[in-house]
Amino acid sequence: MPRLPDPRFAADCAITVDGKRVPARMGESITSALLAAGRPLLARSAKYHRPRGPFCLQGSCSACLVRVDGVPNVRACETPCKDGLVVETQNAMGGAARDLLGAIDVLTPGGIDHHHMATWSQVANRLAVSASRKLAGLGLLPEAVEPRWATSDERFDAVVVGSGPAGLGAAQALAAAGKQVLLLEREGRLGGRLRCGLDLEGDPPLAWADEVAAAVRAAGGEVATRAPAIGLWRDHEGALVAVPARGDAKRMRLVRTPRVVLAGGTWAQPPLFEGNDLPGVHGARGLCTALVEDGVLAAERIAVLGAGPEAEAVARKLSGAGAQVELVGAIARAHGRGGVAAVTLEDERSLKVEAVAVATPRQPAYELAREAGARVVLDAASGRYRVEAEEDGAVAPGTFAAGELTGPCSAREAAKAGRRAGEAAARG
Repeated sequence: MPRLPDPRFAADCAITVDGKRVPARMGESITSALLAAGRPLLARSAKYHRPRGPFCLQGSCSACLVRVDGVPNVRACETPCKDGLVVETQNAMGGAARDLLGAIDVLTPGGIDHHHMATWSQVANRLAVSASRKLAGLGLLPEAVEPRWATSDERFDAVVVGSGPAGLGAAQALAAAGKQVLLLEREGRLGGRLRCGLDLEGDPPLAWADEVAAAVRAAGGEVATRAPAIGLWRDHEGALVAVPARGDAKRMRLVRTPRVVLAGGTWAQPPLFEGNDLPGVHGARGLCTALVEDGVLAAERIAVLGAGPEAEAVARKLSGAGAQVELVGAIARAHGRGGVAAVTLEDERSLKVEAVAVATPRQPAYELAREAGARVVLDAASGRYRVEAEEDGAVAPGTFAAGELTGPCSAREAAKAGRRAGEAAARG
């Protein structure tokens, strides 16, 4: 049952993957369509050609890079499906499912040391180096040369990066203060972790995102989805934020603003166990979002890795959709060839599962804050780096941070922190 039998989630288009037709829904991600089709194997690793599948499902890792309509290294989890979309798997001879170069991993059990490859003979070494160079890299060059990017200069009273609970709280406070706000969201929909539908106690409703978006627009601002902030620089005039223009691959938006609130949330972190890179190991939030929005249930038997309220909510969500779920605290090893087939727990118990939902602590997305001069520290409790902020969220002149960016917190706590940061930014 890879897709729920609900008319809302019925396929209404088709994409082509390595020459084979795959049913899909208009607007859902390529990864959702492939998981619904029971195809978690999406690529091969660059060196040993080991099986790879989508991990985070939210655009923060590179496990789902594919060639789309002739353009290499496109994230499948960020690319919406449309009828006739042509997808090709990369780093594989004959496609990811039957990669002939997978023999490299079998024939080199001790690994490959390129510095000593075939050094018994100068001729053999040259041939080996030549062959390795041809196999190196990610994907093939695009079929056409991309044009140089043009830029457009814009000004807003404030920029809010991220539309999870913290970003929504900040944008709402700034709009209420009469500020013209640019609310940026790298994914296709607003809401951040609220989109997972975990319904933890105190979580704001997802409908709140629509209310905030309406308030931002009413104050003369803009809400931009599929609009990641890829650069942040500060100078004597304030901040300059770089944002690729949605729907126009030839244009970069350069936004000048006196105040920025960073609420980019967190990234899913790969778990530490042998076989953690097998297709079928997924970030729990991305997996739940695919379930809620696309009706995709990645597998019928799933191990949820983690502890605490969120991991328990993930287990309930997947179980309620019809999966056989086992909540586990630690995994020693995942088994399988083209994907997860079983896991061995640290107590040596073995579970037959086809997927692992990783609900362990996530890594705060501190990159932009660090560019702005924020202090990044190691949080001993979570074992993750986080942004150190003042009580009002201040991290640098004119720059504020809120929510999980500053450490673990509930959605309700993140929303409150976002409001405080937004109010402080509005006063500045």
